[in-house]
Amino acid sequence: MLYAESKNYLINKLKESGLKSKPYTSQKALEKSQESHVGAVLFETESLSRNHSKTYYKDQEGVSKKRVQVFSRKLTFSVVIGGYTDDEVETMFEEFLKHLDRGIYVDGNFVSIEVEEADWVTKDDSILKAQVAVQIKISFDGGLYKDSGPRKLCKIDVEVEKKNERKEKSNGS
Repeated sequence: MLYAESKNYLINKLKESGLKSKPYTSQKALEKSQESHVGAVLFETESLSRNHSKTYYKDQEGVSKKRVQVFSRKLTFSVVIGGYTDDEVETMFEEFLKHLDRGIYVDGNFVSIEVEEADWVTKDDSILKAQVAVQIKISFDGGLYKDSGPRKLCKIDVEVEKKNERKEKSNGS
């Protein structure tokens, strides 16, 4: 769900920042676009690494559980904002950055959002019809988790040893 949630999040933030047209989600469609006022959310890369960090917590019923992060996942997207003038694009760029949160929750897990870099291009340097454009690299750092409850004991052998604690009566002899 991390890929879909991240992409949809960026699309919604582009719309909130003032994009009037539908954002493109593929490089091919963006290249064929004849629009000057343009926005896009393009997937770049995903890196995976094994991770065995553990967290112990209690669920809503108070049952102790263990959560293991099986993989760390880092997804990187490029967000493209293009327009007629420098001022128009920069205003929308700043609005977009203002709308970004520090992170989102995906399947109950926090995923941090980091803006890595921005690259400005003019019409001469770009395939877009826009006069000026900015391309922003944004990464989502999350993971793949596995939850487990407390371990159940299979078999317990209990030995009870009784001591004779009765006192013997003396006959007075």
